[in-house]
Amino acid sequence: MSNQGMSTQATGVQVDHEAQSMTRILLEQFLEHRMAVAGLSVIVLFLAVALLAPVISTVTGLDPDRQNVFNRYQPPGSHLDLSTHERELRVQSFLREADRSDLIRFLAGRDLLEFAVDDEDLLYELVTQHAPVDLAETLLGLQALAPDPARGDLDALRRLVADFRSFHLLGTDELGRDVLIRLIYGTRVSVTVGLLVAFVSGLIGLLVGSLAGYYGGRTDAILMRFTDALLSLPILVVLIVVSAIDLGKVFGGTPLAFIVESRHESVIKMILILCLFSWMQAARLVRGSILSIKEQEFVLAARVLGAKDRTIIGAHIIPNVIAPLLVAVTLGIGNAILFEAALSFLGLGIQPPTPSWGNMLNNAQEMVQHAPTLAILPGLLILFTVISFNYVGDGLRDAIDPRSIRR
Repeated sequence: MSNQGMSTQATGVQVDHEAQSMTRILLEQFLEHRMAVAGLSVIVLFLAVALLAPVISTVTGLDPDRQNVFNRYQPPGSHLDLSTHERELRVQSFLREADRSDLIRFLAGRDLLEFAVDDEDLLYELVTQHAPVDLAETLLGLQALAPDPARGDLDALRRLVADFRSFHLLGTDELGRDVLIRLIYGTRVSVTVGLLVAFVSGLIGLLVGSLAGYYGGRTDAILMRFTDALLSLPILVVLIVVSAIDLGKVFGGTPLAFIVESRHESVIKMILILCLFSWMQAARLVRGSILSIKEQEFVLAARVLGAKDRTIIGAHIIPNVIAPLLVAVTLGIGNAILFEAALSFLGLGIQPPTPSWGNMLNNAQEMVQHAPTLAILPGLLILFTVISFNYVGDGLRDAIDPRSIRR
């Protein structure tokens, strides 16, 4: 009995002192940072909305580029009539999906067409292109449709015409476009720009900082003086000047001409500009970390054993600077989103009709007194996104800091 009790007690002591992996320790400490967890939840939500933007557009029937100048600056919660063009598109789509034979026999029997065509395919094309909305209203205006073979299609057509209205939860903008769907697609652009810029600038900073910190001497002097020169420039002014450059003249006739020929030229241009001027802080951070790491015993032991420089840098040094670099990259995402929004607000960033939070702010400034939600909504999204990434960066910094790790 005593042996069993001693065994249980020993087992209990062993469980109480069971070693935890470093990953688990870091995760638990990150989860203790409530604001970081909340920020991560907001980021995940925004990423999910950005990825599902086409699905949301399909389900709601809203298009970020669809304009209706007769419904400009409508308040949130508006039910509005569709434009004539949108009605035409919906009826054409319905007629193409309807039972072709029954519908054509019905039209021929009612003498609804002012032309006579024997070819059924040609007749059907003429039907779908000959004032579809007027045709739909004519069909629905007829009486005694029960004997007709296309009764089922006409019932569906009646429901379609009755639904010639759209609901705009957040109202419409200066061109009658739905604000909600443009905010959703703007999330894709702004967050994508922020993530790509932070990732690429982190890689550039890692490369430059590693070379400067490990080799030192002339290499360090050249790379760091170049980095310091870029850091001394007023970054926003430089971004404004560079963003005004016409890439068509720079890359025209070169293998990089696809950049200016792309539909998303302004997005690609913005990413390139921000990547060129966002890596300096990461480079200085990596260099400082490597200067302290390369003199430690495990690096000296690897050098004594004959390891090559690329092996020492890749296998021993870089893994030890990833943690602080990850924090810097996370904080850099918020800065990239702010710079993109600032340039787009000035009309030098993402160009319409591609929606982004910055150019939505730019478009809203003329009517900010009469339609304040057009400026408030994208501004709030920028605020929440930047704060969320900053809190995640703070949480990672607190979790990775060796002085805060509980053994």
